Amino acid sequence: MALKVLIVEDQFIEANNLEIMLEEAGYLVCGMAKSVQEAIKIIDARTPDLALVDIQLKGGLSGIDLAVILKQRNIPFIYVSANSDHATLIKAKATQPYGFIVKPFRERDLIVTLEIAQYRHENSLDAALIREDKFRKSLQDIVKMEGSVTDKMHQISKTMQAILPYDYLAICIDKGREAINLMSYLRAGFEEYQFIGLEEFQVITKTNFVELYVMQYAGEGTERSFFICDDFKNMLGKFKLRKQIADKFMVNSLLTYPLDCSGYTNIHLYFYSRRTDAYSSDQVALLDRLNASISFAICQVLGLDIQHTPYTTAHHKKLTGKNTNTAPVFEGIVGKSHLLLNVFDHITQVAPADTAVLILGESGTGKERVAHSIHASSGRKEGPFVKVNCAALPSSLIESELFGHEKGAFTGAVNKHVGKFERAHQGTIFLDEIGDMPYELQAKLLRVLQEKEIERIAGNAPIKIDVRVIAATNHNLEKEVAAGRFRLDLYYRLNVFPITLPSLRERKDDIPLLIDHFISGFNIRLGKNVTGISARGLKDAMEYNWPGNIRELENLVERAVLVSQANHIKRLAIPVSGNAETVADESSANGFKSIVQNERDHILNALKKCKGKVWGAGGAAELLNLPPSTLNSKIRKLGIRRDFT
Repeated sequence: MALKVLIVEDQFIEANNLEIMLEEAGYLVCGMAKSVQEAIKIIDARTPDLALVDIQLKGGLSGIDLAVILKQRNIPFIYVSANSDHATLIKAKATQPYGFIVKPFRERDLIVTLEIAQYRHENSLDAALIREDKFRKSLQDIVKMEGSVTDKMHQISKTMQAILPYDYLAICIDKGREAINLMSYLRAGFEEYQFIGLEEFQVITKTNFVELYVMQYAGEGTERSFFICDDFKNMLGKFKLRKQIADKFMVNSLLTYPLDCSGYTNIHLYFYSRRTDAYSSDQVALLDRLNASISFAICQVLGLDIQHTPYTTAHHKKLTGKNTNTAPVFEGIVGKSHLLLNVFDHITQVAPADTAVLILGESGTGKERVAHSIHASSGRKEGPFVKVNCAALPSSLIESELFGHEKGAFTGAVNKHVGKFERAHQGTIFLDEIGDMPYELQAKLLRVLQEKEIERIAGNAPIKIDVRVIAATNHNLEKEVAAGRFRLDLYYRLNVFPITLPSLRERKDDIPLLIDHFISGFNIRLGKNVTGISARGLKDAMEYNWPGNIRELENLVERAVLVSQANHIKRLAIPVSGNAETVADESSANGFKSIVQNERDHILNALKKCKGKVWGAGGAAELLNLPPSTLNSKIRKLGIRRDFT
């Protein structure tokens, strides 16, 4: 049966062209609307399978307003628009579209985008069902396993993390005023949880838990709800117990949920996160679907009566036949801060899929290591992992490097060259510094991502490829799109699953672990026996702002291990000023700038003048008369961030 497509476009000629393209491709156009009001009438009369929506429409409402309604009704939609200013992009992105086509476009681009949108929509629903059934099966296995109540509840708390991330989980068992118990779990590492029972909690918070719980939660505070951002802060003024938890465990959002238990026992779940926007109505709905299974498992483990049985679906039978788990691999990524644990969670979620991933973060935060972890934790781990630094390749050669060329394709092409995409077949290609890719090449990359095929320069036929794409950048791509330097449709195609890496100054708790890790590695490499760093040296490191992030820390530890004459590092050669704009080394303590600092300031001024652009016409490399690869090397070595746009 042909898919029904709704066209929402206020320009008659463009709407008519879309209709012709769709019908020639075998789609059924179920209606064309010029405004949001007209679109709603069509949707009410005959629900479309997919909608093409222009952002700017006649009337007081825009395509973005319609997108909110489409999302509520679970109708996938694609934006078709020429408008790509920054403010509009931010609003459009928040509605989570299934694609974005920039006018003008080819018919083939439209059809492929529709196919991808439909595939993503269908698979997102199927993936959600599979994930939920996997969770139910895990709960059933925990109930059946040998072990104590404490061990089983600990396993349940760990399993909960996969479906609803938290930093602190409190499970309150209420059998009446005289029989209230608390089992809570504080996340301490990727798979490490500290159990905090009732007595431990009262010692840590210096409160009478039972008294506060009865006083504040009897009749209120146990509803299905969530609190984020300002709502969370306002809520803390009403609940002293939650205020104590927020202060002691540094949490910033909360989801509360009562389980469906029979008899006189009430069980309430309280999910706390250090993120300010961790929870939403979608997660409340998720717990609604899983309520029966969670209630059954906890009541069985605790020996409580329960009258209903866990919910199962047809997907459960599919899951039990084959184990597709792949253990996550985080080699070389060191730390336990909550921001880094969020990154680990994202890697674990996205690795098994073939979804495109966009890694965002400042220079030196470890984007390549995260990309490699995704590859090593995926079903493609036996295939190649091919890295491409888009900023280091000359614009004249980058197309040949990516897609390859035939013999004689251009002057100097004396042999056939297999490009990076072909080499990555059945593996992963990592496009580092994607924000520096030439604009004219971005359209070709988009077609490769959509059509899963490449064509060598001077080639006669396209070559099918099976490649997962992971891209990374330290640029703000939304600003790059608004400035006309990055294609909006490519941005949406890559931004399916973004992972933002925290800067080192945002995860300073990890600095001691990182220093120990680097010392161990350099001891082996340099034949040293350094055992650690002095208290003064660690204090300096914790107070420094680290503009060059982990790479800068690694370089300073390497230097310290190399020159150390004792069995410990006294101090790192940290620049006198810790901000990103002015850095002086130890030799410039008298206020006189060193050669290194002068070079850094010179490059910073060039980057500012060129608005962060490194190569190409009007780029900093041209201004400084340096090869782009050399300039990029200096930028990394000097710990310079390029967020100047």
